[in-house]
Amino acid sequence: MESSKIFKSPKLNIVLQRTEITPSGVDGRAWEVYEVERNRGFRITLSEATLRETPAGIPPLDGPPNEDEIHTAIGLAIERALVTPPEKIGGTRYDVPVTSQDLREAAALARPS
Repeated sequence: MESSKIFKSPKLNIVLQRTEITPSGVDGRAWEVYEVERNRGFRITLSEATLRETPAGIPPLDGPPNEDEIHTAIGLAIERALVTPPEKIGGTRYDVPVTSQDLREAAALARPS
């Protein structure tokens, strides 16, 4: 388990603070992530199934995602949650899964062609 880390989301540059937690009921990894400016909280999960999943029409990754790509995918998942209804308010924690699409987009950002 790692300590808390401050980082910015990849596209919207939202300042986030993440801490990996021991997941309960999740067959993978989980993080508590807070948007620093507006105190919106997220429980981010990344399941083992998602790591193995390949979306239709998208070529598989050249191996499993590395830690930087996973953390970029966390930022993408939060950005997706923030721009989709309902509006996220401070003081509440929202459950957000990292999707296989988040992982592929993170890999594309990290491994430009």
